Amino acid sequence: MVAKNSHPPDDFEGQVNQAKENFRRITEIKEKLEVLSEHVASRKEALDEEIEESLHEAIRNAQDCLERIQENLEPKLEKVIREKLSQIDTKMQVMKEDNLESVREEIEKATPAMSKKVQYDLDQMIVEKVKRVKDEIQKSVQDEVARGVEAALSDVK
Repeated sequence: MVAKNSHPPDDFEGQVNQAKENFRRITEIKEKLEVLSEHVASRKEALDEEIEESLHEAIRNAQDCLERIQENLEPKLEKVIREKLSQIDTKMQVMKEDNLESVREEIEKATPAMSKKVQYDLDQMIVEKVKRVKDEIQKSVQDEVARGVEAALSDVK
């Protein structure tokens, strides 16, 4: 007996041929895909190397630029620093002169009062010394007179 769902033999051969053709196409596509994958991997590797080289070159260029910038800025910074230091020095000189002038003015204002005080103190010292010398001379004269009187009295006796 013949099966209900059986296909005629030439239809089966057609399907087998179709399957073989599909298998051949799939194999070709697979081979092309492998070649393409290898090409993509190779190209990716080449691009990675190229990118890395470009980055290294960019870094070297940036370092060179920074060095040139530093070389250009260094003299300018030095000049600015010298100018600022000169300005500070000038301001310090002006302040010093102003302070000296203020001190001179204060001394001039205080000089008469200080002179009077010094003169008064000197006068007091002179008065004390004169009094002391006077007292010493008076005592010395009294002692001399007393000895003279004693000597005269002892001669009289």
